[in-house]
Amino acid sequence: MLARTLRTTLLIAALAMGGVVPAFASGLQVSPIGLHLAASEQAQAMWLTNTGTETLHAQVRVFRWTQADGKDVLEASKDLVVSPPMVTIAPGDRQLVRVIRQVAPPTDGNETAYRVVVDELPVGGADKTGLKFVLRYSVPVFLAPAGDPTVHAALEATVETTPDGNRLRVRNTGSGHAQVADVTQRDGGGKNIDLLPGLVGYALPGSTMSWPLPSEARPTGALRARINGEASESTLVVDAGSR
Repeated sequence: MLARTLRTTLLIAALAMGGVVPAFASGLQVSPIGLHLAASEQAQAMWLTNTGTETLHAQVRVFRWTQADGKDVLEASKDLVVSPPMVTIAPGDRQLVRVIRQVAPPTDGNETAYRVVVDELPVGGADKTGLKFVLRYSVPVFLAPAGDPTVHAALEATVETTPDGNRLRVRNTGSGHAQVADVTQRDGGGKNIDLLPGLVGYALPGSTMSWPLPSEARPTGALRARINGEASESTLVVDAGSR
């Protein structure tokens, strides 16, 4: 099975977990930007809309989403299927795509994660640079465990010093995902330093993620971040033993 990361080649990626659609991109829009299937749910709906002036074609695929060595990994999966997997949308029109569960809910108490990847298919010639830009959306999908227990993230964080510079290391020992954004650190004078404004990424249950930090980040000092879109930032537990 071929493992795939979120890295793309000659592709303008508008990631649904916070990406911004480039000004030169087509009119493809995808909503919602994330799906959560309860244990009792078999399917949910996703809408693809063409806000442009030309007919667009898109392919919709499902990948199992895991994390290893501090990176996102996507593997083709049949746990979920999408219908239809190929769409043609006229200007101003929209297409319903159903995301359908093919497996039983997880039984280990942890949610499982997938991504529905929507790729616009290139049509026509390249632009004056010789490149044909297309659009990709990568929509997170989370399946609740059997019985629909309340899942939550439990995070431990540290700033690690590496030969390539400082990195934020976040370990999630909880049963649910954590969307990490707006990471700050308090300096010696009590002032908050914005280390990673905006969306940083996700830490899935049982996984450890790592992201590069600016040079002003210090190995010690409380770290705060906005988790799962909460209005206020939360203090990340510092895992002293992992430094």
